[in-house]
Amino acid sequence: MVAPIFAGREKSIKALELAFAEKTPIILSSQKEPSVEDPTVDDIVRIGTMATVVQLYRLPDGTIKALVEGKERVRIDDFTSTTPHFMVHYSSMAESVEKSGERIDALARVVVREFIRYVEGNPGMPEEMAHVIGAVNGAGELGDAVAAHLLLPQSKKQELLEMDDSEKRLGAVLQILIEENAVLDLERDINQKVQEKIEATQRQIFLHEKLRVIRGELENSPEAEDESVREYYDLLEKKQLGPAGEAVRKEIKKLAAASPMSAEVSVIRNYLDNVFALPWGERAAGGGYELPVVARHLDKTHYGLKKVKERVLEFLAVGKLLGEDQPNTTLCFVGPPGVGKSSVARAIAGALERPFVRISLGGVRDEAEIRGHRRTYVGAMPGRIIDAIVKAKADNAVVLLDEIDKMDSDFRGNPAAALMEVLDPLLNKEFRDNYLELDYDLSKVLFLATANYEDGIPATLYDRLEVIHLSGYTFEEKEQIARRHLIPKIARETGLKRRDVIFSPAAIKAVIRFYTRESGVRDLERRLRKVYRKVARRYLEEKVKLPVRIAAASLEDYLGAAPFSEEKLDRRPLKGASLGLAYTSDGGEVLTIETSISTGKGELMLTGQLGDVMQESAATAWGYLLSRVETDPRFKSLFTKKAPAFDADGKWDMSARDVRLHVPEGGIPKDGPSAGIALAASMLSAITGRAIRPAVAATGEITLRGRVLRIGGLREKCLAAVRAGVRTVILPKANRPDVKELPAKVRRELEFVFVDDFSQALEHFFL
Repeated sequence: MVAPIFAGREKSIKALELAFAEKTPIILSSQKEPSVEDPTVDDIVRIGTMATVVQLYRLPDGTIKALVEGKERVRIDDFTSTTPHFMVHYSSMAESVEKSGERIDALARVVVREFIRYVEGNPGMPEEMAHVIGAVNGAGELGDAVAAHLLLPQSKKQELLEMDDSEKRLGAVLQILIEENAVLDLERDINQKVQEKIEATQRQIFLHEKLRVIRGELENSPEAEDESVREYYDLLEKKQLGPAGEAVRKEIKKLAAASPMSAEVSVIRNYLDNVFALPWGERAAGGGYELPVVARHLDKTHYGLKKVKERVLEFLAVGKLLGEDQPNTTLCFVGPPGVGKSSVARAIAGALERPFVRISLGGVRDEAEIRGHRRTYVGAMPGRIIDAIVKAKADNAVVLLDEIDKMDSDFRGNPAAALMEVLDPLLNKEFRDNYLELDYDLSKVLFLATANYEDGIPATLYDRLEVIHLSGYTFEEKEQIARRHLIPKIARETGLKRRDVIFSPAAIKAVIRFYTRESGVRDLERRLRKVYRKVARRYLEEKVKLPVRIAAASLEDYLGAAPFSEEKLDRRPLKGASLGLAYTSDGGEVLTIETSISTGKGELMLTGQLGDVMQESAATAWGYLLSRVETDPRFKSLFTKKAPAFDADGKWDMSARDVRLHVPEGGIPKDGPSAGIALAASMLSAITGRAIRPAVAATGEITLRGRVLRIGGLREKCLAAVRAGVRTVILPKANRPDVKELPAKVRRELEFVFVDDFSQALEHFFL
């Protein structure tokens, strides 16, 4: 074919001028990398086209325009010269025999047909090109002609040029044509769909605009509104929205005026659906209550918890006298897991005959969870408070804020700060959710809260809560709870009748004593449920007769070996080992504190995963002892002749001794200051060589002057002491009034010693 080329490099210009002047052939070949400005021999592709220069023009900018006619494909064998232009030896790559036959004829016809499709589908190709290709004879020439007119990258065309087999080259061209036509078909399909969508959208806009004009002519007659808009207007009249009604009416008008194809329509509909889902002043039918009825209901659903029930009834009595549904305060039940915090809240709702909704706040760290998201965000929704009211379908529901001490905060806000408005009786009458952007009255909602740790409650909320402590259950209370509540509940849930499994009194006591160690009854319920499951399976598989009687001796068949034994404490006097009482989220615990003296550098080493506060408490106790053991006669009298603190000459010397204090179990984190006097007793026993009395436990924070300060969680600690077999408990004197609140059985089984200085406890610790 004849084609124009342009040359601007000096070497290329000289080569073209020489070939034109001497009528000699010229080799046209491309570069491997087009970006190379001054190519060398290695930058030039070895396969190109031999051509003759038909015409030559010099342009005003110095470049050359040449009209060249291609002759054949050739291979450059070697370069003989590179200046002033390239000179080469070449060899021809022309086929010796043109292939023919049915196969290649059929292939050529398919190529021509596909090329005609390519020309028709490509707006950049002239239509007469199809006629030009149809007049080409021979497979090799057809492949070359089609390839020359395809819009392909240079690398792809070079691959076709290097194919010396005409049939293979024609097949490659056909494959390229089929791929290009498939892409063109896809583009046409996409363009057609886009065009249809645009036309449909324009049609909808036109019809909607026409409808809007018609409505305007009819002065926005209600009959002209569509059905959904009329439903929203009906709900607006039915619901008593008060001041919020005008804002909602504006949203309905925006919906009526919006295009059906607009994305705003779904946003407005979701908003209106959420607004009208709220009760807006509707109350539960059983809003009134009588205190005796509430008291009987609480006694029926919960055994024990006398103080808690009294406080709840006092709370409701104040509301009754004020003529309100409840007084302006929020009760918060604090206690270890399994003692019935959530179930008490549910029982209060049942006694008041109000809907009950629980909101779990454990792990919540986003303020939007409480206040909701603004409608500008995709997927926005109301907060959990509004969602709870929607679920309750009443403005006087009982809403439980569960695990309020487990909330957190991060860059997304502080949910505790958002709850301030919810729980403040002076502010929640106009609670504003970010999604609704309307004032909603929460003053009739009875909010209750639960927490495991009082210290974990955010300070911003603590002032708005009235804390009620739910302590752990005594042995007798657990026994009654198992008989009255757990066994009937488990029987219903396992498909058996209550009398199908009969526990002996000794069996229930054995389950409590040898299979559980907890403040609540959750683990007790799991153990009893396991017995019922095994009975149900044996009834179906082995056809055992009902009822099945469970004795204490047969518990191992159902529950396996007992994890706890009756003998819990070492009854021998031990040196360097004292007992401390701790309060955890699971209730009370008895901690064994061990201290040993070894050769070293006079350091105090603490192990057992002790928290910062407990480490400081141990350091304080050690500092107190160092200041007294040499000067206070009461301490000096405790030293034995072989006390580790004495050197070979019988003098006090701890400079070459290390004190190692450990609190088992090492895998469990421990913290808090209340083990101070127990830590001091353990270290004092180790350095004096004097053994500590068995079954004596202590709790109380110690200062550098030896003062013993008040502690919390006394009930849980004393219950744990009774479970562990402790006989004597040393307490701060400031906690003496709290002992009166302990169960009578606990007061009978424990001997209480009250001290306000550590030195007063020496005679009770040491033999």
